[in-house]
Amino acid sequence: MGEKKNRPRIPESVKRELWIKAGGRCEFRGCNKYLYKDGVTKQPRNLANIAHIISWTETGPRGNENSERLAADISNLMLTCSEHNNLIDDPQYVELYPVELLQQYKREHEERIYRVTGMGQEYGVRIIKMISKIQNQVPIISDKAVSEAIMPYYPLESDIVIDLTNVEDITSAKKQIERLIDLHIISDQKQESYCIFIMSKIPYACYLGYMLGNKVKSEPYQFFRDTQDWKWKNGEFGHFQVIKPEKENQRAEVNLLVEISGNIDHALIPDNLTYSIKADNPGFMFIQSKEQIVEFQIKFRELLNEIREIHGEQVIIQLIIAAPNPISFEIGKCIMKNIDPTIFLYDKVDEDIKYQKVMCLHSRIRMQG
Repeated sequence: MGEKKNRPRIPESVKRELWIKAGGRCEFRGCNKYLYKDGVTKQPRNLANIAHIISWTETGPRGNENSERLAADISNLMLTCSEHNNLIDDPQYVELYPVELLQQYKREHEERIYRVTGMGQEYGVRIIKMISKIQNQVPIISDKAVSEAIMPYYPLESDIVIDLTNVEDITSAKKQIERLIDLHIISDQKQESYCIFIMSKIPYACYLGYMLGNKVKSEPYQFFRDTQDWKWKNGEFGHFQVIKPEKENQRAEVNLLVEISGNIDHALIPDNLTYSIKADNPGFMFIQSKEQIVEFQIKFRELLNEIREIHGEQVIIQLIIAAPNPISFEIGKCIMKNIDPTIFLYDKVDEDIKYQKVMCLHSRIRMQG
């Protein structure tokens, strides 16, 4: 009976280089698990396995005549979690993971780590997540989905999380948003950039945008139901049209509708002169690209200016929104606090009732004569 061979020792210098190239994460495609922290206790712990692409024995998984020579060669080694180390060597599945595929996994992962870690500090952004119950469901915004959406930028260490899932009224929600913005942003002197991920009710998204305003560099992201991610799409997508009343004589109050994710029933809104920014084909999937957000910003800002010029600074704007979170956020962000008239936000709490006034989004600042 032949003597059982021991696995050749991998030099510490090779292990160290592999850890660095892998960024301390599993190199199996789609895993990316961080391998130096316990997932439950969060305590430092080495969870890594060093897997062989070509087995260190000729009779092992993917073994061949070069096995012994490549046993400690870094080009033949992958840093993996225990689950994927076992998977690629399992006799039941080993044929699904040939040498060329595992080499591709390793190359893709290490190139990505090299590219990301080579970015300067200017590529670091702070993440703001805001959630509230939607139809009694608590949404989840995953860290992985966020990281994928903001590439080539990377998230700085700590997120700002605005959790409104236990908030019962808009007044309490506004106070919580104000407190966290004041704590994390207003007092921050670093002038950081912020990426905004919102899964909340429309008034909350509006108010977050209003609190941040245009002085803070921020960019909202859209959750796509079809692909279950937050990645902006490339291509030519739908545009917006501005609809104005035929007679624009001066009024004390006017309606401003934002109809992006659906049409608003005019029978359910206040009986005022009505302006509208409308998607050319309203629907939940209308917003697809950053360019659409920019187009909306421009048209919404122009329409606010026109309403103020026609109806005067004392006009009251009744704002009714049917739009996804990035648009609602941008509506609040676009408001110019020293210029714009008073804006009341309306919302529909129940499908069977009319839109009701739920918040004073902006109060006019009286101009000094």
